[in-house]
Amino acid sequence: MSARRSAMFLSAVALALAIAAPATAPAQDDPETETGETEEETPEPATTLRRPTDAAPMAVPADFGGSLQVVRAPAGTASAAASSAGGPEIFPDARRVWMSVRDTDPVPIEAARRGGRWLCSGGGCAAQTGDPGQSPIGDQMLRSIKLQTPTLPLPLTVWGRLTEDGQRLLDFDPVLLGRRSYRHVCAYRPVADTPRSPVGAPSAPAAPSPLSPERVDVCRDGRPEPPPADAGELTLGMQWPKQSEMADFHYLAIVDSCGNARVQPFQRTFTVPVLEVASGGCGRPDGKILRVFPGGGWLRVTAFNLHAPAAGNVVNATYRVTVPPLENLVESNPARLLFPDPLADDLKVDCGPTPIAPRTDAGSIPPPGSARSPGPRAPSPAPPGGRTPPRAAGQVQGGAGAGRRPPTAAQAGPTAQPGAAAQAPQPPALPPPRRAPDVDPSRPGPQPLAHGAVVISPAPLRLGNCRIRLTGQAKHRLVAPLALYVSLTRTDQMRGGTPIELLQNGTWIVTPSSAEFPLPPLAEDFDGDARLRLAVYSDPLSPQGKVVLVSDAGRVASSLRSNEPGEPERARRLVGSVAIHSVPLCGEDNFQTLEAAGTCFRAYLTVPAMLATLQVTRAPWVEKPLVTRSVLSAVGVALAIDRYDPVERRAFPIAAQLGGFVQTLGEGRVGLLGYVGVAPTIPILGSGGNTTSFGFLAGLGLEYITNEAGPDEGLKPAAFVSAVVQVGQAAPQVSTSGRASFGTYAGD
Repeated sequence: MSARRSAMFLSAVALALAIAAPATAPAQDDPETETGETEEETPEPATTLRRPTDAAPMAVPADFGGSLQVVRAPAGTASAAASSAGGPEIFPDARRVWMSVRDTDPVPIEAARRGGRWLCSGGGCAAQTGDPGQSPIGDQMLRSIKLQTPTLPLPLTVWGRLTEDGQRLLDFDPVLLGRRSYRHVCAYRPVADTPRSPVGAPSAPAAPSPLSPERVDVCRDGRPEPPPADAGELTLGMQWPKQSEMADFHYLAIVDSCGNARVQPFQRTFTVPVLEVASGGCGRPDGKILRVFPGGGWLRVTAFNLHAPAAGNVVNATYRVTVPPLENLVESNPARLLFPDPLADDLKVDCGPTPIAPRTDAGSIPPPGSARSPGPRAPSPAPPGGRTPPRAAGQVQGGAGAGRRPPTAAQAGPTAQPGAAAQAPQPPALPPPRRAPDVDPSRPGPQPLAHGAVVISPAPLRLGNCRIRLTGQAKHRLVAPLALYVSLTRTDQMRGGTPIELLQNGTWIVTPSSAEFPLPPLAEDFDGDARLRLAVYSDPLSPQGKVVLVSDAGRVASSLRSNEPGEPERARRLVGSVAIHSVPLCGEDNFQTLEAAGTCFRAYLTVPAMLATLQVTRAPWVEKPLVTRSVLSAVGVALAIDRYDPVERRAFPIAAQLGGFVQTLGEGRVGLLGYVGVAPTIPILGSGGNTTSFGFLAGLGLEYITNEAGPDEGLKPAAFVSAVVQVGQAAPQVSTSGRASFGTYAGD
């Protein structure tokens, strides 16, 4: 029994030792952990040790060199009790800027910004100031600047070109693009910007301040406006410095130089949308979007926590990031300006004897900074003091020639009471500006280069009265030359297996004051019945242009960065085109669509030759029918009128004729017959305007018959049917041999 008790006692002692052994292991590892830095200085690899769970999971302490400011908390601080606000802010100048919070809960951040409870609200944290100047480490955080528009499938890099010295330069200047609206973004106002009560308002009982930490509401965005096609959004691509990467940072605050802040969750690689302010200063800060400038600037990027230190006792760290200039005014070869792509209706082709004034749309106002449109200037504002310039009584202000108008009851206003202060007279409202008359859609007019087809009379093309115009609101922002290329080819005839090019020089340099390309007069390789293709290409590599369309930027970026010039012809891109059917167009001289062209009545001269004729004069019971069987028994000339489709090149099979012919009747008789008849128009040779046909000609008329052997038979009525061959040409053109043919077209 004693032996059994001894065995149980020994087993209990062994179990106690086994349980106590792991508890002493951390105490044995502490000296090795303290001497870890000494072991790392030796060339031999150090053994990786397991750190305590309360320390940050990093083998090497973070290096915050080059930072503007580092805020540290006392060692071992987990949370601070609520006390009077006396510690540093959650990020520099947090209480003086407008702040928008994205992709995270804004309530604890805004409450801490207002002085609520957070790690350093008790005043135990200390701010360590670094170098206030420019820092290479902070500048390296900016990795790229990209541009996104609704028409771009992928963001376009506008900054990132490397020089021979390794310095990044601007690829494209986005100043000519529109800007996306950020009015829907909700932001918190600065803490110091407390609302003021109206002067003289009755005192109310004390209530919690609207900016107190206890009254923080979730700031919700409104409904965003749909961005237009030319709206660009700049995005900064940034990366937190590797030497100060911290796994436990929770938030990022990006602050611009205008008093706007954006807070988002911490990520080592992150993006920030910004708005380029092309003119003027910062304006009133609102926290909706960060501002950058064409001349450059800077941002402050702060990684911070609210309730737990990141590593050791680091609460936040701030770096200064330099934003490069978004324009290049010092280099001999600056970055090319980006310009929005023309819309389908912006490029139009127009023809006519005189240039047509561009149409002024309602509400068409040039954007700020553009050149003032021609015309009378608006009236100058009234001078200080509310006094208006003197003018004749009853005369309406608005320019020379303005008549006198009697004041109406609405204009006279209430009668002034005795002793009342005299009110300054209000200037009458000016009449609205005149608009150009609307173009009648049923009449021929300018047609867009929307890859469709139109028809036109050949006369304007021969005279050089056709032109291409670039319209649209975006044209007012075009402060640099835009290079386009125009091609006009004939497609129904080939030369060497390729279409015939009708333009010798198709370079088109577009500026706001010169946005038209006149087509030269066409003479060589052109006639009145032709098929043409008018095309406009972008020319991004042209040395005469300084503007690149957005759709071409990503494709030609490598060529613009290269020191070797690229091939301009291979870089061109089709922007707009139209197929032109050049035919006599119902007497019109301007463009029409294929649907509106329709058919025409045409009149032309034809020469009928009778092969055989059956003719009846007076009446069958008085005279025998005159039958002539000889070939070419009669030859005449007639004016033919028929209905013709110039696009399909097809006429109605029957035409009306008004003409006359000379016929040989036999037995020494000769007849002169004038008639009105009908004849076929089905061509047997050629097509289009060729009216050579074979068929029957029937008509009624009067005939005068002379007789060599006896007395003349005189004038008598006649009806006839003849087998004829008619030779005519309805197209009004001059052939290469110099033979002119007559023809005319009349509207339906």
